[in-house]
Parts: sequence; structure tokens; C-alpha cells
Amino acid sequence: MAKDILVTEVLSEKMTKSGAQLIHRLDKLDSEVKSAFWLFYPDEKSWKLIIASPLVGKHGPREFYKRVVSSNKDASKNENIVSLNDVGVANIDHPIVQLMKFVIGTGENDVSEIRFSRNTINGTFIEDCLIYRSST
Repeated sequence: MAKDILVTEVLSEKMTKSGAQLIHRLDKLDSEVKSAFWLFYPDEKSWKLIIASPLVGKHGPREFYKRVVSSNKDASKNENIVSLNDVGVANIDHPIVQLMKFVIGTGENDVSEIRFSRNTINGTFIEDCLIYRSST
């Protein structure tokens, strides 16, 4: 049975691997993931996996969260999964998604690991971020 990963202040190898696996599983479900990245929230001292898809705008976040739950159920027994509590979903026009697109572009189906730390984009400071995909 798949196990939830523990999200901590440090972006662990388990977190990065589990996030990438979740993106791959969502791709298999035709979830139209256009942007996906771990974003560090310094005030909360925690990471959140942000996933952006036009389906969020079309059908609402609740329906997309159902896709995440379904994808987690499809995880193999030796995979760690990202808890729903550690995932945020957004439409592709969300400001943070647009900021990431402005700075980093990836291929439409890429699952990269691009670190973006301690930078300011159009007046918005990004403490730390790991970008898998930014293709909106």
C-alpha cells in the first residue's frame, strides 16, 4: 500500500520523487497539467505542491482534487504519495502560475526538477520553489 510522505521545512528527496510520480499519474488520467511545482511558504515554514490545469477553471477545484485522490489510489504499493493536504490546485490564470511561466518555461509534457530560490519576479519574492512543469 502506498504511504503518505511527511512534508517538512526541507524539501526532501521523497517529496520531489513523490511529486514527480503524482504528475506522471495525473498525465495518465488526461488531467491537462500545465504547471506543477513545490512552493515554499516561509510564514508557515511548509511546502505545498501547486498543480495548475485548465480543468480547474472548467470544472472547479473539487473535481480536480478528486483526480488527485484517484491518482493516489493508482500509486503502486512501493510509491510514496503526496497527501491531499499538501496539494494546492489552481487554474492556469492564477497569479503565481503566471509568475512561474514568466520566468521558467518547460515542455508541455516535461517533468523537470528546476530549482528557483531567493529570487524576485515582478515584485514577488519567491523564497524557494522546485518546478516540474511550467507550460501554460
